[in-house]
Amino acid sequence: MKESTSRTQEQRREESINGMVQAAIELIAEKGVAGLTMAEVGIKAGYSRGLAHLHFGSKEKLLAECLEYLSRDFNTQRKKGGLDTSGIQGIYSLVDAYTQRPKDAVNRIRAMFFIVLDSSVIDSPLYGFVQAYNEKNMAYAEFKLNEAKTLGQVHQDLDTPSSAFILMSLLRGISVHRLNQANMDMTEVKAEILRLVQKWLVA
Repeated sequence: MKESTSRTQEQRREESINGMVQAAIELIAEKGVAGLTMAEVGIKAGYSRGLAHLHFGSKEKLLAECLEYLSRDFNTQRKKGGLDTSGIQGIYSLVDAYTQRPKDAVNRIRAMFFIVLDSSVIDSPLYGFVQAYNEKNMAYAEFKLNEAKTLGQVHQDLDTPSSAFILMSLLRGISVHRLNQANMDMTEVKAEILRLVQKWLVA
């Protein structure tokens, strides 16, 4: 009986944390990072004003949790359908994930960029966390390009670090512009990027 009760309490705790993270993401998308308050997060999630502070301890830790959640959400999109992501297919999966996000993902995209940009100044408490997040994303693209080079799928003289940097800059830039260009046909954008990748990278 105690074990069952304990499990239920843990489930409720996880539900409340998840609810507050999603509430924070919505609020960040609406008003940016600076306008976010812990009290408002608790209220929007349907809990008390002090619960967000009780669970996360600080706004910075809540933002870190939001970024983790958004990263997992993006990776789920990238891996959807269980498609092959080895070598150049991994690059194609990135293009797909950045261009084919569902319409209801716009707020999540906006929130992610608000967090990343706000935390990019050196004196930000989240600077190191966001720097590590950016480096991880860049490392994935570089790893896939190196894998593709080993498989003979891309030009052997390709400089993979700079190519990964250019590719990720292109994809992230498109995500930012999409926030203000809601009518852009992202299927056509994806097709053009893939044509560019074919000419630029593929052997």
